[in-house]
Amino acid sequence: MPRAEFRLYMLMLSLPLLMADHAQAFTVHYDLTRTDALRTCDQHQYRGEQDAAADCYRQLLDTGNRLEQADAAAALGDIRQANKLYREAAAESTDPAIKTRWARLYLQTHQISDAEALFREALLYDSTWLPAQIGLAEALAQSFEGQAREALASISSEHPDNVHALVLLARIELELQNLAEARALLNRAMKEALAQDLPPLEIYALLAGADLLEGKSLQPWIERALQYNPRYGDIYAIPAHFYIITYRYREAVDLYQKAVTTDPRLATAHRDLGINQLRTNNVFAARYHLQQAYDLDPFDAQTVNTLRLLDDLDKMRVSSIDVPDVQDDSEQMGRVLIRLDRQDADALEPYVIDLATRAVQLFTRRYDFVLRRPMVVELYHDHDDFGVRTVSTPGIGLLGVTFGYLTAMDSPKARAAGDFHWGSTLWHEIAHVFTLEATNHRLPRWFSEGLSVYEEWNTGPLTDRELSLDVLGAIRAGQLLPVEDLDQGFVRPSYNGQVQVSYMQAGLICDFIAQRWGHDALVSMLKSFAAGQDTTEALSEAIGSDSQAFNSMFTEYLQVRYGDLLESLDDYRAELRQLDRSLQFNDWVSAEALARDLIRRYPERVGAGNPYQVLAAALREQGKDMAAIDVLLEWHALGGHEPQTLMLLISELRKAERSIEAVPVMESLNWVMPYGTDVHRWLGEHYLAQQAPALARREFNALLGMQVDDLASAYLGNARAALLEDDRERARRQVLYALEHAPFFRPAQQLLLSLSAGE
Repeated sequence: MPRAEFRLYMLMLSLPLLMADHAQAFTVHYDLTRTDALRTCDQHQYRGEQDAAADCYRQLLDTGNRLEQADAAAALGDIRQANKLYREAAAESTDPAIKTRWARLYLQTHQISDAEALFREALLYDSTWLPAQIGLAEALAQSFEGQAREALASISSEHPDNVHALVLLARIELELQNLAEARALLNRAMKEALAQDLPPLEIYALLAGADLLEGKSLQPWIERALQYNPRYGDIYAIPAHFYIITYRYREAVDLYQKAVTTDPRLATAHRDLGINQLRTNNVFAARYHLQQAYDLDPFDAQTVNTLRLLDDLDKMRVSSIDVPDVQDDSEQMGRVLIRLDRQDADALEPYVIDLATRAVQLFTRRYDFVLRRPMVVELYHDHDDFGVRTVSTPGIGLLGVTFGYLTAMDSPKARAAGDFHWGSTLWHEIAHVFTLEATNHRLPRWFSEGLSVYEEWNTGPLTDRELSLDVLGAIRAGQLLPVEDLDQGFVRPSYNGQVQVSYMQAGLICDFIAQRWGHDALVSMLKSFAAGQDTTEALSEAIGSDSQAFNSMFTEYLQVRYGDLLESLDDYRAELRQLDRSLQFNDWVSAEALARDLIRRYPERVGAGNPYQVLAAALREQGKDMAAIDVLLEWHALGGHEPQTLMLLISELRKAERSIEAVPVMESLNWVMPYGTDVHRWLGEHYLAQQAPALARREFNALLGMQVDDLASAYLGNARAALLEDDRERARRQVLYALEHAPFFRPAQQLLLSLSAGE
């Protein structure tokens, strides 16, 4: 679908319901306020008697009241008619049931914010209307809002016999892997469902999900569900969701395939099957099932977005590299497939190859794991494309994501210059490939993210270890979760910013373990998770202490490392405000003193608003240029990577004839903003002088990819690199390319004569 058409479609989705129909959806109606006539039709649907159910609902279209007619049209998938009938019924009555059922139509068509609004309107009519309270909590849960869990717990406490609230809360507890709590809720739901003559199908499917998370067979629940309804595809699709949240995409594909075989009209299963086949790089099969999903349910934005992405994916350029073994070049450590937007490919590919090669070589050794299939690396210059690739929705806040052997992320062009460190992000994601696959995806979210943050800090291209002031504030406020509960901070955050706090906490935990017990302790934990152990068992195996003892040790470690700063955090913030005032009045002497004190208090702070850049500016204003350079070198060594400051530092180092010191700064700049032509040229010449042909070739290839005006010089640089590798034939080809672009380019002419004379 062309981009303009896609944006028009998304605009239409933001309006009231599209005027189209979709397939009859299978829904368990727990609302006991539905009329007996509707519940009779529902029973046919629950038993898989689709023709009888359809006939029953059609009869209600002729004989039922306005609300029954609307509910029947919704059950038949006649969205246009249902929307019209709900609107007419709502205009004539303040019955909260009407707005509640209308809201469910919006949930059915994936328009969650509109559904929330209607549920709230129903509660304005009657604040105690239970179906609307539950519906609002369900909408919040679908948006992954943390307050949904609290709301459902409150409802279940006040109404312990409400099956719907129990089922929804159990699903959340399963996502958090609180299996004992989830099973208790499902057992209560089962008892109440039988007493109220409600179908146990969704309960069976969630119990199968609980067994899946515990590594047990799903077969007993599958048999019971299919005996109740031979067409109940969700008995496979619902447990498959729990494979997804534990990163086991290949196993999820198998279950989704069984789901669509059982019920070929289950649109959500076709959608999720297609999305996960795409995550495993099975593009052809993904397109087939996504098209099936669209034919059944054209309202689903995830389906539409992913189909459109597939069209763009076909246009990307794919290349491959075989990563050599560090100790024996004749042996391979793995293959990497690189998929790049053609606008980025030539300029980025040399750097992606360089980093991917180094990462595979390092992580193979650090985690004692050899890639068993090709790793796929994708970079997108359009952030919305990356968002669709990740969660089938544009506008997400993530930078990168990994699905087993496939990792996808924003390219540097997807965001404003310097908005993120793309090299560090790619390093983080490749680390995920190894830790996920080494455990067959059997590791908790916190440990997977923690290891990748730990590798960023210790082995990646960026040394930045800064914790934001918000994260430090969360530590001081006691908002860190116990390690055994840390996954909740990622899956169901309970306060703004908790996801970022959890990332940093997980990284600090892994860093602490490595410092105190060694990197091998982290590898030991990986192996424990692979064997099916939980966090407490893995910690005990690796360090000899349970999670409770570890939490105490980690708290003590944070106090030693950050205690002084945490105690004076308010003073630190006040001093930052003083620094701002000094800058407003150009009081450079005060700015220097304040900046030095802030650096003393928190030397790791090198990101936005850091005092190093202010100190350098203050020194420069006072004529202390060399001191300013030294401050910025200190900032860079700690991980400072703001592009304009890096470019200023490079310029000042070269002007001061300190070019050797400028080289690592130029390298850093390319990992955050790789489109500076002068930087690539300078680095290329430097690596030629240092007899490092591979690095020189990387720089000149990047220049060629950016289509600079002086292509001849870039080809000549490649020729000189080839000579350093004693590859005279490649050197000759590169010289001829240079002369094609500049026939009278004397250095290229001289090198060609030299090559000819040598023959």
